[in-house]
Amino acid sequence: MTLEYQIGVDAGGTHTTAIAYDLTGNEIKRSEAGPGQVNTDYDTAIKNITSAINHLIDEIDGDCQRILCGMAGLSVIGHASEVAAEISAKVNNLPTRAVTDSLLALYSGLEGEDGGLVIAGTGSVFNGLQNGRIITTGGYGATLGDEGSGYAIALTALKSALLSWDKREDNKLIPMFNDLFKTDNIVDGTAKFYQMTNPEVASMAVSVAKLADSGDENATAVIKEQAELLARDIIIGMDRYEEPKPMRIALTGSVLANNEMMRNYLEAKVHEHYPKAVFSISNGENARGVVFDKSKDYRYFTSH
Repeated sequence: MTLEYQIGVDAGGTHTTAIAYDLTGNEIKRSEAGPGQVNTDYDTAIKNITSAINHLIDEIDGDCQRILCGMAGLSVIGHASEVAAEISAKVNNLPTRAVTDSLLALYSGLEGEDGGLVIAGTGSVFNGLQNGRIITTGGYGATLGDEGSGYAIALTALKSALLSWDKREDNKLIPMFNDLFKTDNIVDGTAKFYQMTNPEVASMAVSVAKLADSGDENATAVIKEQAELLARDIIIGMDRYEEPKPMRIALTGSVLANNEMMRNYLEAKVHEHYPKAVFSISNGENARGVVFDKSKDYRYFTSH
């Protein structure tokens, strides 16, 4: 009997993970490739995504039924069906669906149930699912939003450090950034900042969180501000639910998974408006969202 399987693809700003599952949700095989964020380098992202998929197709002796690609930046560029068409044409014309990486995480984190999912890594977004209807708040990219993301935390901390530098005030964020930029003067570090990619900027949020955990008030203020801004997006999304509102909220992404202070501030702010909200950390693979996706919008594409 021929093995039937499906492929979920989690294409983010730093790497792409493609995982093949049998039709009952058991993992068969996985492959990795480079960044798959389509709004920063579209051609490279598509190349990495299709490379990861084709590696699985070549390695697995079976019949792939469908491919669900969750891609960072898809909400920015739009044209999901056209993106799916291009991917399909490069992976044996298999039925393919393209969604945002946050929606893929929603399917995975809630395992097909109604509720919300907050993703905060390099960027951030809130997605809610109720009776098949998707509600999205935030997710507008580093320039227009991404509150509570690693990028936003690092950027806010750098602004705090630069303001203190101008005022000649003490601020432990200043020597922290001097170390990160490998400069003696934080103003010199600004030139390096403008040459950094979004993931590189976001990676500096780890240092901000460590400084906050040590009790530094300036770093703590940054974490609290960004947590409450992200909580605001959650509350706006939950306000848009119909009654009875689902109260389950899954958290995913490196910022929320690894920063207890961030989670505590966020949950406290949401509980002011929705005291019955129940939070959990989604530890599953986002690519597993293909197992729970109930959409029928999978089509065969033969040309771009």
